[in-house]
Amino acid sequence: MTAVRSHALVAALLATTLLLNACGGGGSSSAPVVADPPPASTAPPDDSDDGDIGVDAGYGRIVLPGASVSLSASVTGGDADTVSWSQSGGTGVTLQDDDTLTPSFNAPETGRRETLAFEITATDGGTTATDGVLVEIWVPDPGDDDGTQLGDFSTRSGWTCDQDPTQMAELTIRDLGDVTEYYSNGLPPHGIGTFPNDGNPNTVGIVYETWHIPNNPVRTSAATTMATFGITLDGLKLERDTAERYSGGGGTWSYEAITPGIARGDFGGTRDLTWLGTDCNNAHVQPTGSYHYHGLPETLINKLGEGPGGATDMILGGYAADGFPFYLRYGYSDPDDASSGLMAMQGSWVLRSGTRPSGPGGVYDGTFREDWEFVEGAGHLDQCNGRHGVTPEHPGGTYHYYLTDDYPYIPRCVFGTPDPSFRVRRD
Repeated sequence: MTAVRSHALVAALLATTLLLNACGGGGSSSAPVVADPPPASTAPPDDSDDGDIGVDAGYGRIVLPGASVSLSASVTGGDADTVSWSQSGGTGVTLQDDDTLTPSFNAPETGRRETLAFEITATDGGTTATDGVLVEIWVPDPGDDDGTQLGDFSTRSGWTCDQDPTQMAELTIRDLGDVTEYYSNGLPPHGIGTFPNDGNPNTVGIVYETWHIPNNPVRTSAATTMATFGITLDGLKLERDTAERYSGGGGTWSYEAITPGIARGDFGGTRDLTWLGTDCNNAHVQPTGSYHYHGLPETLINKLGEGPGGATDMILGGYAADGFPFYLRYGYSDPDDASSGLMAMQGSWVLRSGTRPSGPGGVYDGTFREDWEFVEGAGHLDQCNGRHGVTPEHPGGTYHYYLTDDYPYIPRCVFGTPDPSFRVRRD
């Protein structure tokens, strides 16, 4: 079965260099594919004096109820005569200093998760520019202690994604025929948590990486286990592994970065690791400074299509190492009918029953990768968190993957041939 990857969302970016609002924010031991910085000739022209005013509402946020929230906008192309903020969605709040670039407000304590929308308008003579930004008020879902949902780290200092980047992200995309090349400096286009933090000692930095995505993926009969599953549309990687291991008592057990077991901290009362420093994007930082994802990037989901009214269609997140696309959380109820409505996809991996026979011992609670097993039909997806069906970019149907709220969060394997620029798991 062959599917030609759609270039609809990136065609305009080919052979160009983009600057994206971003900053980074670990523990994988994988070595990044590091490339030389792009040549100076690829930098975009300076348009600060081109006479056309522009405004950027800044980075979205994910915060907790009652938090003090500050927004941060910027103006390009000159100095604005006036700026003004307004709220366009969600529970109403009182904006302080709404005639400045940096208004603030207190997040409502509604007891439920919701997304607020804000808009800034800047004027300069007869020119007007507008832009919007989203702030999600995050409340954990009640009753998600069954060992299959994401761990709740919201009480950890540094978890909320309320930090603006200190540097711009760079991304170059080139069509090379058989593959599309993504060349990134490793910084994301959204807000992040605080790094270093109590669970992650590393500082976000620029790490140039080159990825090649096959343009004509072919589904294979056998799965290939991956350490680096794929990249987002912005060229940031999704990692399966962490470097943290439990050794002793027979065998080696690999910690999962974002599972409920490690979140609860109830592993026999003896575990030192209770949080690996992941932020609200389920991401953290490697010793190299590389910011990378271990699960659903919530701030990015908001940015790409899940606003105050929820998602209105499937959200393309990026591409796997084999070239097939992956989507964020939502798929069609009927995989062959785009009008069937959206639903949150569920993986088919479940916790093993009983207790661990060796190593750390204790009840299988999701703390370790070895706590899980694939049970066909337990969810909507196959062992690689994928299925065949129609998508907005592939109305004729294609094989594709999902990032999900339940295990394995990001796929652990691919059903195509991965490009050598991605790291394959050897065990």
